[in-house]
Amino acid sequence: MDGKRSRMGALPGRTAQRLLIAATAATQGASAISSKDCWVGGWTPEVCCSAPGAKGNPLCWDSVFTFDKCCSETEEGIQFDLRRRNFVADMVRRGATVHFDIRHVSGGRTGAVASRALSARSTVLRVPSTQVFSLKSVSAGVIELSRRHECDAHAVLGLGLALERVNPNSILADWIRLLPTSFANVLWFSERQLRLVKSTFFSYIVQNWFDDLNCMRRAADELTPSVWRGRPVTFEDLRWALSVVKTRGFAFEGTRESTMLIPLADFLNHNMVASVRTATLAEDALRFVATKDVMPGDELCIDYAQASNLEFLVRYGFRVEDNPFGGRQFELGGEPLQAHCPAYILRYDSEDIIENSIIDCHRQARYLSFEQQFGELQSHEQLREDRYIYKAVEQACTQLLSMLEAPPPLAEYETDGSATDSITGVLVREIKAERVLLLRCIQNFQLRQQETELRPVPSTLAEPLARIRSGQGTAAAPDAAEVDLPSSYGMPMDDITGRSGRANAGASASGSFVPPADRGRVDQLLQRLQQTGSIS
Repeated sequence: MDGKRSRMGALPGRTAQRLLIAATAATQGASAISSKDCWVGGWTPEVCCSAPGAKGNPLCWDSVFTFDKCCSETEEGIQFDLRRRNFVADMVRRGATVHFDIRHVSGGRTGAVASRALSARSTVLRVPSTQVFSLKSVSAGVIELSRRHECDAHAVLGLGLALERVNPNSILADWIRLLPTSFANVLWFSERQLRLVKSTFFSYIVQNWFDDLNCMRRAADELTPSVWRGRPVTFEDLRWALSVVKTRGFAFEGTRESTMLIPLADFLNHNMVASVRTATLAEDALRFVATKDVMPGDELCIDYAQASNLEFLVRYGFRVEDNPFGGRQFELGGEPLQAHCPAYILRYDSEDIIENSIIDCHRQARYLSFEQQFGELQSHEQLREDRYIYKAVEQACTQLLSMLEAPPPLAEYETDGSATDSITGVLVREIKAERVLLLRCIQNFQLRQQETELRPVPSTLAEPLARIRSGQGTAAAPDAAEVDLPSSYGMPMDDITGRSGRANAGASASGSFVPPADRGRVDQLLQRLQQTGSIS
């Protein structure tokens, strides 16, 4: 417990106080936890009950102090939940359409629960554009100042949000009061946790996020004191604002510049089997729709990204139970048609390491590209192209493994008993698991290169790729779901050094992606299938 709480700025004597309470509760039974036990020494529902992730801020909890007890059963937790419900009702009065309630769901979580039966593609949430915060909401003066400092779009949005926080008349005031006052993402990591992350292939996130934070600070220092309502802006103010943007932002157009904060949408928890997706971006409102039929009482979730637990820890401070994804998404250079296939992502739950549907899409795209130039390929020529792909994947996994060198203090972290259940301990375990997965990837694709028989390719992949090749695929399509290529909702990269090929969901790529002007709507739909709803 001490390892979890001390790095969040514990007051003198606070840790000892919580240890005493924990010891007493353990003796008397879990039911002995009360309001005065949970909310001491600066711990509040705002800190603990509303962070990204269904169980709030992971730094608040241990075997005694749990989300269930403190956020669900104490008077303060119940009052905080009531404030959220009142906020939903107020949003509806101001024109939002909300077909869910915010309440505790199975597994001791708080989430969005369907309040009525919903059919697939029906509206789950519609938020008027007047209640959304985007770059258009930021004052011209702040935007101009940020441009002079060459701040990223997320930094500009974060600076605008920091100003909204000190404005009592802000349209976001009620929503801001419901937001967590601290986070568990990489901006809040300790120095040794940062050293761990810097020794992985997510080191670019540390660099990019702290660059954004520093740019915000430079711009904030030049703003007149009056805009801060008589109080000096602090590092904590800016870190908080950027954390909100990074963890709760959505990008309907897949670029960082289109990132926006959408009150109510951030109540949707993550689930790999999503029941909600973003739908339309109109001038007057933003809409989220059901992906399947939903019954009253069902929890409504959105898929943040196809990402490893290591990445979730870095970006959000939580891990996903039974998460099948590992490594980090990457794209490999090849024939132009391969750009229409999903990015590569490793899986723990498959002996093939990468889904065969993704590999097969790249194989078929490569065949068609060569046939367009040289005529029909023979079996041995197809096998040659397969080996090219297998070799490229092997080399990518080798490079990722080389970027995952454990720092010298790693053994010290593993033997530090206080870190067993902390983010540090989880980081260590995830890094070790990632290294094992990457070794499996290298070995698997080395063996594939030795195969003498051609693996079958599903014929269903050939037709949509051929349509795209011939130009027929650029015709308007009614919905992305009608495109037959496999989809990937992750954070693909141009390469595996951290330069982003596409913007992602709250999560994640480091740069932005603008579709080339000659790409048609089908191409854009395919790209969106590979993106998440939030951008990082």
